[in-house]
Amino acid sequence: MLSPSQAARLESFLAPSRIAVVGTLGGTGMPQLTPNWYVYQDGCLSFSTTKERVKYRNLSRDGRISVCVYSGTLAEDYVTIRGRAVITEDDSIWPLTRVIAERYLCPGRVEERMQQLRGENRVIVSLVPEGVVFGG
Repeated sequence: MLSPSQAARLESFLAPSRIAVVGTLGGTGMPQLTPNWYVYQDGCLSFSTTKERVKYRNLSRDGRISVCVYSGTLAEDYVTIRGRAVITEDDSIWPLTRVIAERYLCPGRVEERMQQLRGENRVIVSLVPEGVVFGG
């Protein structure tokens, strides 16, 4: 559980549209990392992926997840978050998927992207932070 000051600091840091580097555990125990768009709302970091991606298979087998989000090209400030993934696999994913797309795309491209995403085998992965480390 985060303290109120940690929660406020995390929310402020994650507000800009940055890239989250998601770490999962592969079948051999080796880490697997991928960059992802995300949204942080209601104390939860969420991102969209497909069932065909390695991270989905890894998280379906072992829900432990770690995420690193850093600022700018120098990565002077960053946060790492760890916890357990919750995977949502039903049609309730689409409003949050749209919120994520709207954070990263210009408005004229969102609908086209959403049509593309709806043709994919999408899920939402959510992480409620169990531990947070701020760097920088």
